Amino acid sequence: MQQARLNVLRSSPRDRGVYRDLCGLMDVSLFPDNSYLHVGSGREVFEVDLKRLKEVYGRRRRIDESVIRELRLKTGYSEFASTAMGVVIPGSTVKGNVRARLELSFHGFNGKVRSCFLRASRIVKVEKGGSGWRHQRVWSETVFEDRGPPCDYTRMDNVCLICDLFGTAGLKSLIEFSDFIGSNVKLEALDLPYGMKVYAAPPGSEFNGEISFMNLKDYELGLLLLGMGVMNGSFGRSVILGRFKYRGLMDNKKFGRVKYKVNRISLNRYSSKLVINDLTINPGDHIEGEKLDTLCKVLANLSLKHFENEFRIVDEVEILEKL
Repeated sequence: MQQARLNVLRSSPRDRGVYRDLCGLMDVSLFPDNSYLHVGSGREVFEVDLKRLKEVYGRRRRIDESVIRELRLKTGYSEFASTAMGVVIPGSTVKGNVRARLELSFHGFNGKVRSCFLRASRIVKVEKGGSGWRHQRVWSETVFEDRGPPCDYTRMDNVCLICDLFGTAGLKSLIEFSDFIGSNVKLEALDLPYGMKVYAAPPGSEFNGEISFMNLKDYELGLLLLGMGVMNGSFGRSVILGRFKYRGLMDNKKFGRVKYKVNRISLNRYSSKLVINDLTINPGDHIEGEKLDTLCKVLANLSLKHFENEFRIVDEVEILEKL
């Protein structure tokens, strides 16, 4: 059910050409949470019987569509994303995961909302069992909101908060995500229902990456943490990411449940000092360990207080397990 259009709060984006406020780096790890994880490479893989190929080529002396049909190629296992560094979760995937969670966690209040939907479209309610029905149930309080067209800095002068932080058409992001590189990840070849075959990272896998940020307020740094499910310390709650994340069990295996862990927050030399309660990080300094646990909790709570009545915490994993 489509609702009355909300007024998306927009303002002029901050200057990308100067350093101000908080600028630095987060070292972050990502772990499948008693779950398998598949992040696709976009490549289709086929299995070829080399003996059969030689026989067919020996008769025909050419390779064309008829040869391919005769070979009866079988679809192989969908590959996990990788680079020269090995198995990875692309930075764009992690960024999209964090951004989407924040967009959907903001909700309308007094006819206004802090974020557009980057991929805005008319939403039609899907009945149980239809494509996307679980997504709609998890985010039911916001997914049907009418926020109008998304921000586009090539056509408008003002953008919403989330587009200012994460970028949009014509506007560079203030928050950048590196690829998250697998550490001792041993992919498993899984044969799943409906003929699906994937290489997946099993429980116990670990991926490590960096998130750089510039020109953020302290409550915006807290917002970034909330987007990773981090709020009660440096280790976040279970959230969803990757292929099959909205499905139930597949061949008695869970997919797409992960946890983010912040290992360190560093400020670069151009940053302002960060002072919260008894904690201080000077430009060029960093924080980790127990003090980082405290800082993450304080920053997340600061953000929740700043956006009181406008932002809600959604435990997507808990909701999915009840569907």
